[in-house]
Amino acid sequence: MDQVTIGFIGVGDIMHAHLAALKENPEYKLVAICRRTEDKLRQQAEELGCEGYTDYHDLLAAGPDVVLVSLPHGLHAQVTIEALEAGCHVMVEKPMATSVAECNEMLATAERTGKALIVTELASFTPGAVRTGEKFKAGTLGRFFTGSIINERFYFHEGRPTWFLDPEMSGGGMFTNVGVHRLATTRSALPGLRPISVSASVSYQPEWKVEACTSALVKYEQGGSMLYEEVGYYPKPDWLNQGIHYVFENGIVSWSNDTWYMMGRDGEQYEEPLEPNPRYAPIYENMLKAIRGEEYWPKAWELAVDTAIAQATLASARDGQQIDLTSPEWAIQIPK
Repeated sequence: MDQVTIGFIGVGDIMHAHLAALKENPEYKLVAICRRTEDKLRQQAEELGCEGYTDYHDLLAAGPDVVLVSLPHGLHAQVTIEALEAGCHVMVEKPMATSVAECNEMLATAERTGKALIVTELASFTPGAVRTGEKFKAGTLGRFFTGSIINERFYFHEGRPTWFLDPEMSGGGMFTNVGVHRLATTRSALPGLRPISVSASVSYQPEWKVEACTSALVKYEQGGSMLYEEVGYYPKPDWLNQGIHYVFENGIVSWSNDTWYMMGRDGEQYEEPLEPNPRYAPIYENMLKAIRGEEYWPKAWELAVDTAIAQATLASARDGQQIDLTSPEWAIQIPK
């Protein structure tokens, strides 16, 4: 395969992580970037040795093989669909979109155009979650019972762009933005389980229109449930207990950055070393596999399910009822 050309639509802080992934995947060649600010655009394009555009339509017209869509969440669906229809394969930053309807339209467009669509969700490749998923799939952990992930950090820091604080453009707030990392982690740790319902409470501080205090319970068709707590209204004190664990029929599992832990039913404790987190590199490898028609994981529809769960937390809290993820309103249409 000749070098795959790629263009970046949106060049925020996350661009540096994507540039690092390109270095690990020399099969790609960055040929264009797009940002609205002309002076900064010219400087960046010169530094990167590529073309620069202030209008993403001009970048699409240049015809790169792949485009990365890294824009405010409310623009993901529109730009992704236009890019697919322009003949480009698309990598879109998480969250995939801000609604189930948008996700389904993006998936349908990818299927109709025959172009690859991948969501750049790096938590899917968390080494501890992947190791847990391998053991769960092999049957060594037994049935999944329950678990929880608690994440607390101050969300409203000065460097956060203002669009994150707009419910329409951000998609809701902290859980719909970074809470999907926790959902992706669980999807990797529990491969094959189908989430069927969400019950949630969401709280707001009066200073902000977006949420940053969510508690959500996700139940699975095969049994078991996960509890998520995502809070961003306060700095995290050193003494606060937060973390992650999964309870299986054969024991309790957790991990650190470099070690996988399990305590069995007999009280015996086990540890296994983990490889470093690969960050975005596997996502770029997945796009190459998709272009070649090879198998890869996770698929875009699985990340769409994460978006559905995140949006369902808001609906559950608003309506005061459990959301059925299998209902027509909330179901993700899996491509054939």
